[in-house]
Amino acid sequence: MKTDTVLDTPLMKQYQSVKVLYPHAIVFFRLGDFYEMFNEDARVASAELGLTLTARQSVPMCGVPYHSASGYISRLLKAGHKIAICEQQPDESEPGARTKLFKREVVRLITPGTLIEDELLESSSSNYLVCAEVDIVGWGLACLEVSTGEFWATQKMGDPDLKLFSSLLARISPSEILAERKSAAELEARGLKGEKTVLTVSSVPSPELVAPENWKSREMWANKQLALKAALRALAYVGDNEPRLRDALQPVYREPFTAMQLDENAVRTLELVESSSGGGRKYSLWGVLNHTATPMGARLLREWILQPLTELTEIHGRQNCVAELVDNQPAREALGSALREISDVERAMSRVAASGASPRDMGGIRRSLLSLDAIRKWFENGGSSVAPDLWTRFEGESARLYSLRELLGRALCDNLPQRLSDGGVMREGFSAELDEIRSLTKNSRSRLGEIEARERQATQIPSLKVGYNSVFGYYLEVTRTHAAKVPYNYVRKQTLSNAERYITEELKELENKILGAQDRILRLESQLFEELRKSLMGNVDALRTFARTAAELDVYCSLAIAAKRGNYVRPEVNLEREIAIDSGRHPAVEANLPPGAFVPNNLSVGGEGTQILIITGPNMSGKSIYLRQNALIVIMAQMGGFVPAAGARIGIVDRIMTRIGAHDALSRGESTFMVEMRETAAILKAATPRSLVLLDEVGRGTSTFDGISIAWAVVEYLRNPKGGPHVIFATHYFELTELEEKYPGVKNFNVEVREWTNSSGKTELLFLHKIADGPADKSYGIHVAELAGLPAPCIIRARKLLEELEKKTGPAYNEQGGQATLPLFGASPVIEELKACDPEKLTPLDALHAIVEWKKRLS
Repeated sequence: MKTDTVLDTPLMKQYQSVKVLYPHAIVFFRLGDFYEMFNEDARVASAELGLTLTARQSVPMCGVPYHSASGYISRLLKAGHKIAICEQQPDESEPGARTKLFKREVVRLITPGTLIEDELLESSSSNYLVCAEVDIVGWGLACLEVSTGEFWATQKMGDPDLKLFSSLLARISPSEILAERKSAAELEARGLKGEKTVLTVSSVPSPELVAPENWKSREMWANKQLALKAALRALAYVGDNEPRLRDALQPVYREPFTAMQLDENAVRTLELVESSSGGGRKYSLWGVLNHTATPMGARLLREWILQPLTELTEIHGRQNCVAELVDNQPAREALGSALREISDVERAMSRVAASGASPRDMGGIRRSLLSLDAIRKWFENGGSSVAPDLWTRFEGESARLYSLRELLGRALCDNLPQRLSDGGVMREGFSAELDEIRSLTKNSRSRLGEIEARERQATQIPSLKVGYNSVFGYYLEVTRTHAAKVPYNYVRKQTLSNAERYITEELKELENKILGAQDRILRLESQLFEELRKSLMGNVDALRTFARTAAELDVYCSLAIAAKRGNYVRPEVNLEREIAIDSGRHPAVEANLPPGAFVPNNLSVGGEGTQILIITGPNMSGKSIYLRQNALIVIMAQMGGFVPAAGARIGIVDRIMTRIGAHDALSRGESTFMVEMRETAAILKAATPRSLVLLDEVGRGTSTFDGISIAWAVVEYLRNPKGGPHVIFATHYFELTELEEKYPGVKNFNVEVREWTNSSGKTELLFLHKIADGPADKSYGIHVAELAGLPAPCIIRARKLLEELEKKTGPAYNEQGGQATLPLFGASPVIEELKACDPEKLTPLDALHAIVEWKKRLS
């Protein structure tokens, strides 16, 4: 490790005094127009950002322009670093302060989970900070979205394997996890920290975690000590990073286990919010359903996808809202038009709370409130009957919202600047005092024009003009051609190459009035803006209600648009233990194919005694797509939307568990097969009678006999004639098709393939992608390899080897003369031993012992 070089200069002493307080952050140290980094910070930043690493007196350093720092900060945050912003602040109280060393202090500690800056956030995704408290009796978790104010906590007693914790974490997908040292070590040991998640160790001792006086409903935390500790630790962390937000955060207790449970595998393999095969969000379920008009709606849609409902009344309520917008095109278009005018009110309010809101943030809130009438109209024209709870919330805050709209309309100018310091923020007529000062400024500016005209006339200098710059103030500029005409009372102020600049006593007095008035205007506008900010904070609950209402309506509109464009239908969601889908389709695959190209398929599981479906067929035939599409249809139904099918009856599913695809966990020293077995073990332990289990090629990561044995045993374990989980098992092991004859509730299906010989004598295959009754008659593995482009000699050799292997396995063919199966579940080992023994070499006593042993084993 390199040792930092320390210079004994006032500036470096100042830097060291800051760095010692933030040892785990990269300090952006403001020097003029740059943020400079020194020593190890500079080495890290230069490597991450591709900056040139320089040195001054052996001190490594690099820097970035302060006006474009957000891009560099974003890249460092994504790399897992924290940034301390240290700004220079002149002390005007001391004489000659501007000639001395600026005071500098850290004004913001930026971490991946505590962002509020728009330029550092993705508008359509939430940015969660999670705080975990892991104990031997259970765990507590607090979830905080600093940029929107969302703050809740929960806990679970038991759960020794942290399976529910892991599932919840997968659905939240936090940017940063905060935990005290012991809990952090537990999360690391179990591999629960995601690759893109930063783990921060909290240094706040538990005794110092005390609820603030302004917290509401303290009684809700009775008997919820782990959740309370997690919430307090999260609040303390945010308070250290951004103290102004502390008082605005109010946590609630939430019970998240009422939603459908989706673990990390399900979220990833079903490609719910991001495609794992490339293409990002476009090819995910989120990408297909997202027709939202606001960032708030896009974030809420993502939340609904990851947390499908299990409460029938809530599901039907959402379906009613979607149906209302599907069937009423004028209402849908009018509401969509109003929603497009709504800005990100949630995140703007967080910046308001942190005193970091810009005039345009305020303007966005004002513009958003102009949509109140259109939203009210939708409710009055039928929305109030299909969404009574939403209407009650909206109507309860409407008076405050209309009052705020009127206040912001009176207070703010139409065209607002980006920064408050630019001026021109408050509307004329809002403040009599401000109008008076502005009038003085306007009069003074007209007097400048009068002075210019009068001096031209008096001096007979036609090119004379009044000008201004920030260094010399106002001046009279005269070209050198007319230098001889300059009066004696002009005082030279500046010499240019072709002109001279002068001031007069009159001009100086007027300058003092104008500049003094401008300073007074900026100070007064700042005061009025702060009063406006406090008014908004006094109505923060109303504004957040408005934001949530707009977001929900936006999601309903989005689901309705997706239903119309995709020809989706309203599913029947009930409490039966059956999933029946007529002509179901994969929403993301269908959306990226030409119209009508996708082949729909049926599903019936749970009804008529069918619990487990064994799907056989060649690679590329569509088995995995079939597995995924049925899970996605269930998720879409239980999130309250319509589904891509001709019809669907969905019995409530409590969790979806998948074992699809292969991936190594090399960082933990685990092979593909080990990962597969761990995931399968988790499914077997957690599956309930209302679960949907998707298994694809379980057992393929080991030898054939081992793989078949494991797959066979897994199916037997999941089979439960009294009510086991719904299981769809895709496999290449034809031996598993024997399970249909052995056990009621197991049914074979295959993906149809057409095979023929073309005119040149070559075998051709056509994948029909259609699910049919019965097992597949062939594997077609070599044909698929040929389609994939394996060289002809390799294909010929593979066919020869296949023939030899089939001869060795004996005549274990099905009745149609199809693919041979391995004799794994054939003759008993006892029979084989009986065949191998030689009676002439056995004594009567040995023979008796052998018979007794065989009898025991056969029994």
